[in-house]
Amino acid sequence: MAKGGHSRPGVLVALLEQRLCEYHHSKHCVAFATGFWSLVACLRLKALNAPEVIIPSFTYRRLADVVFWAGKTPRFVDVGPGTLAISPKAVERAISSKTGAILAVHPIVNCCDVGALQGIAHDHRVPIVFDAVESVHETCEGRRVGSFEGAEVFSLHASKLINGLEGGYVCSDDPEFVARLRRFRTHDATGASLLEPGSWMPSEMPDLHAAFALAGLDEVDLNVSHNQRIYRAYQARLKTVPGIRLRTFDEAEQTSFKNIVAELTGKSLCSRDRLVQQLNQNGMLARAHYSPPLHTRSYEFPVSCPETLPVTDSVAARLINLPCGFRMREGDVPSVVDVIEKSLSMDSGG
Repeated sequence: MAKGGHSRPGVLVALLEQRLCEYHHSKHCVAFATGFWSLVACLRLKALNAPEVIIPSFTYRRLADVVFWAGKTPRFVDVGPGTLAISPKAVERAISSKTGAILAVHPIVNCCDVGALQGIAHDHRVPIVFDAVESVHETCEGRRVGSFEGAEVFSLHASKLINGLEGGYVCSDDPEFVARLRRFRTHDATGASLLEPGSWMPSEMPDLHAAFALAGLDEVDLNVSHNQRIYRAYQARLKTVPGIRLRTFDEAEQTSFKNIVAELTGKSLCSRDRLVQQLNQNGMLARAHYSPPLHTRSYEFPVSCPETLPVTDSVAARLINLPCGFRMREGDVPSVVDVIEKSLSMDSGG
């Protein structure tokens, strides 16, 4: 135990934090047991004494739960039609005296407008936290995600580019904030005072998970190269298939090519859900992309959505995550596209 009543991170956790600082060009990194709790910690420590946190509705299915665990109310806003990322204009409209923080999420393909969102946060003196769990390898305006000011949160879940089995971490340039994160993580007397009674849970990363993450970090370039080959194969095959288009990566930036997202166009005869069903029945792992959106769900805690979200409502039934990942091979792509082409030629009733 260290002075002050809290334990130091394990040797491998400390090494992982150092390696991640180098990888992201970040000044500081704090590892947590989960990415979920990393987000909760940032909101707990950064949000103002106001009830709401602004988040996109078209995003990770548990993001509203993150806000609830941080003791706030989610305030849903729309995404941009071209980017599918949280809309800076929608954020600015939503800011009020009730706003405690902005939780800006990088979408699965490309990044949100970091500069515009930081400018809005600065102008309104509202803290901002970036959920970058799908953007570990990306750059934004030529700068590595993880190197921006404030707080950027990443995941080491087994489904992410860097696989730590489970885990998460926060990159920040603020040493005072980082010190508070470390106290929060270890739940010493200072950290405990930041929480409501009974709402804390153990959040230190075990060395075992750090060991897996370090191995994953060593293989990032290998995995990115594999992902790019799969993306190129889909890019080549889907361009001639009517009724569907690939969400393309911005190759002016560095990207991991990790997730393959496609959009059914107005010419499609088959619904997105029917297409997912057809692929699954052929043993191909596909799923609806961020569906249903968060503002359409029911909750056991308060949420806020005072304006319509036309872009989210429009795209929610059209996007699909196609089979990808390390088990996918270039030679598998034609079979997937064949099922897609056949399905899109059928009517929605099959």
